[in-house]
Amino acid sequence: MKKHSASILSVGALLAGLLGGAIATASSAAAVANYECNTSKQLAKGSYHILLPHQNYAPADPYWCYLKYGSQNSGVSALQFSLNKCYGTGLAVDGAYGPATRAAVVSVQQRLGVGVDGEYGPETRSAMNWSHRTSSGAHAYCAKI
Repeated sequence: MKKHSASILSVGALLAGLLGGAIATASSAAAVANYECNTSKQLAKGSYHILLPHQNYAPADPYWCYLKYGSQNSGVSALQFSLNKCYGTGLAVDGAYGPATRAAVVSVQQRLGVGVDGEYGPETRSAMNWSHRTSSGAHAYCAKI
């Protein structure tokens, strides 16, 4: 009986180690976007610019931040503007990530074939088209970053 118990404990320890490694890998991938966007910032693209959600204090790429239901800032407004211009979502550009913004993000995520969770993060940012604007701020065209 003691041998059987020891075998079960060994298998249990092995499984716990494997699961722990899988969890550590998942959380390190999620750490890429562990900063909530707290503002927006212009990214120059030739003679145009893109207004993107931004994180003022992110140590790495400040554009690789996230927004989710309840977020409220100019980063949400930048997202809403591009969702309207590039995907025709008809959102109020009010800076509030509410039910309509979440539904629009879900729709765009489904359309683009990326993970569907209703949250804006690096995968959605890279896959979607963004409004490229003139120096006056007028929408010129939609394209990836």
